[in-house]
Amino acid sequence: MKFRPHIMRAAGVLFSIAAAAYYLLPFCVEAPELPPPADARVTDRHGALLGFVPGADGYRCQPLEQLPPTLVRAVLAAEDKRFYQHGGVDVPALVRALRQNLGGEGKSGASTISMQLVKLYSPPARRTISTKLREMLQARRLEMSHTKDELLRAYLNRADFSNLCRGAETAAWFYFGKKAAELNEPETALLAGLLKAPTQLNPLRYPEAARRRRNRILAAMGGDTSAPLGVAGRSINAPSAAGGRAGQLTLDGAFQSRCAAIAREEIERLRERNVSQAAVVVVDNRSGEVLVSVPAAFTESSRGGALNGTVTPRSAGSTLKPFVYLMAFRHGAWPGTVLADIPTLYRSADGVQAPGNYNDQYRGPITIRQALACSQNIPALEALERFGSVEEQLELLRSVGFCVPGSAEEYGLGLAIGNAHITLTELVQAYSTLARCGTILPLQSRLPLQSTEPRELLPAADCYRLADILSDASARAAAFGPAPSLTFPFRAAAKTGTSSNFRDNWCVGFTAEYTVGVWVGNFDNTPMQEVSGVSGAGPIFHRVMLLLHEDRPASFPDCPPQLCRVDIDTRNGCRASASTPDFCRQSELATPEDIARLPRGTYDAEGRAVLSPRYAEWYATCSYKHLYVTDSSGPVERRPSILIPAHGSTLTLDPTLPGSGDLVELRSTLPAAAASWHCDTLRIIHRHGKYYARLIPGVHTLRVTSPPNLRAQSTFRVVAD
Repeated sequence: MKFRPHIMRAAGVLFSIAAAAYYLLPFCVEAPELPPPADARVTDRHGALLGFVPGADGYRCQPLEQLPPTLVRAVLAAEDKRFYQHGGVDVPALVRALRQNLGGEGKSGASTISMQLVKLYSPPARRTISTKLREMLQARRLEMSHTKDELLRAYLNRADFSNLCRGAETAAWFYFGKKAAELNEPETALLAGLLKAPTQLNPLRYPEAARRRRNRILAAMGGDTSAPLGVAGRSINAPSAAGGRAGQLTLDGAFQSRCAAIAREEIERLRERNVSQAAVVVVDNRSGEVLVSVPAAFTESSRGGALNGTVTPRSAGSTLKPFVYLMAFRHGAWPGTVLADIPTLYRSADGVQAPGNYNDQYRGPITIRQALACSQNIPALEALERFGSVEEQLELLRSVGFCVPGSAEEYGLGLAIGNAHITLTELVQAYSTLARCGTILPLQSRLPLQSTEPRELLPAADCYRLADILSDASARAAAFGPAPSLTFPFRAAAKTGTSSNFRDNWCVGFTAEYTVGVWVGNFDNTPMQEVSGVSGAGPIFHRVMLLLHEDRPASFPDCPPQLCRVDIDTRNGCRASASTPDFCRQSELATPEDIARLPRGTYDAEGRAVLSPRYAEWYATCSYKHLYVTDSSGPVERRPSILIPAHGSTLTLDPTLPGSGDLVELRSTLPAAAASWHCDTLRIIHRHGKYYARLIPGVHTLRVTSPPNLRAQSTFRVVAD
């Protein structure tokens, strides 16, 4: 017993050394900084959560506003039962882990939440004994400078919960669509279980493994293990208007959700016709604020990746035609100007082209009002060629917000019928300028709004007359019929567009209050099955416009005071007289200058409008001979010819084109309905009222005939690329 004082003194020294090491050694290392996570929330104009923007590491992170007690219990049961008792290092757990590892009982860890926090906020390091000892000291240092709740909150804000979710708040939104504070016990247990192995326990990929881990935690908590898993991978990506930054957007969350639902419902209806995606943009015309930006609405069978349909350039179709006529107005044209809607050859850099209307029907003399309302191609081409130039048209498109790269030579006259690529956001901005009668206002998507001054860009009278045409349901009916998707209980302008082979369709329009734009198609660029702007984007546009005006009465832009009404004869654009048939009489908006320039019409003794010789081919087959007569009383001489493939031309097969890339549509100057095509070396296909030839390399001779005794022949070459 005489050694007892020495033992006690030795024990005291050892205890003092241990205490000194426990409290002093941590000051030999630097603890990692615990900066608060950046606010990744994106909210709408009312403060409602819209989504999260990812950080530089690709993860989405949102800090906890409070520590939910149920979540704390679950995390401590799963990761660190004595968190509130130890000082950063759980000595009993450490001793147990050493004994198990040395005894060959299997590997066991003793890492505390504080030690895991050190790893989360420190650069990656090799797993060595020295690294472990340093983490212990750093954990002690953290415990000495922060409260337990601060450390736990920092851990839950940084931890990986799989599926690119950092932090419990973000994970709660992703898996359950609610705040972390609103989670029940089984839901918090699931999140807590992910902390051990986020990849291996991902509930979307390995639900049974996640369920087993959750149930073990619930059992430790004394909870009910029979609850369903109840997870769903909800989209928590912030809308495109966020621009990659957190903050408050001009979007209206309620409208955003309802518009997205409308788009999904409508494209789901068209799924059997190979329609997969849609995008919607809505702008408040008064302020330029973006109220709705649905980047991608999907069907269940969607392909082509998750692109942003509001900013992805796509073929414009007919949506650019109003701006062709806007340029024509600059050079003396007006809605009553008559253009020739007849088969016409145009020379381009690629040779002679024979474009046609979408339905291969031609109406002869046609006013700009009728041509735009019915979206005829040939009059738009004539307007671009006759009034202004392609260079001027490009300049005009760029001035209203379209980013159309390239030169006039690259586009040619095809710019009039939509061979440029545009984005939905650009389209909405341009049409909102029309809705404001020529006043341009930059679109704004973030709050607070930037101070911008409206700028008068376009003549108010010209813009209003375009709006008047686009709202004219009676003029539109000649081509589209009643078109329920474009008919409203209030006055609204609307324009559809469809790109070649039905790869894109659009519908855009406005009231004085809102401009709405819709795109429908496939991100992988596969064609739809004869889905046009009227049948594809149109129904979405219609429902969105009605939704917007449920609680806000619709109005139309005010008519500029310099415009007045004048009746014209639609056959020649002259002022109507008492003898003008009612169905040829049209009330048109004109300026005093327009009225002064009205042409004098020429009529025969029967009151028929006399047409120039350029209409002879059309007149020979038209059914309007009681309204028109050519300036030649004799028979019309017709010279049949094959337009496509032209005689002496060379066609190149492109192996990269999918599907029907080896088909060429056959066209001639003969009436299409009566034409009969023949070729000894190529297969001729008749499809939907049109004729095609399936091309193979070689030299081929093509013949077309039509009663009574009309025929034409073309010899051409086909080569492989």
